[in-house]
Amino acid sequence: MARPHKEMISAPLTPALTSWAEAIGDAIGRGMLRALNTGMPGLGSTPSSNTVTASRRRGRPPKVVSGGLNAMSRRCTVEGCTRDQRSKGLCSAHYQAERRRLLSHGKPA
Repeated sequence: MARPHKEMISAPLTPALTSWAEAIGDAIGRGMLRALNTGMPGLGSTPSSNTVTASRRRGRPPKVVSGGLNAMSRRCTVEGCTRDQRSKGLCSAHYQAERRRLLSHGKPA
């Protein structure tokens, strides 16, 4: 069932309220014109720091940015593996393999 509509109460606008509303409308119009003419920061029309931070990714940076191979202290402890350590000195692949091996033998991971 639809709700009944409320009746709009229309009070006459005072001259002071009318002039205030016109002043706000003019100010908004001037601001919009200024933004259109000079460009708004963050929209790509002018370079600013906001556009750089908006496209920045979160989390660990890619290896290209961080400098290539990982330091020896951050590498997986398995012989011949050059991937990052994630947990318990192992990369994610070797950690999951060890976890599956322990679970198959009935031991908690």
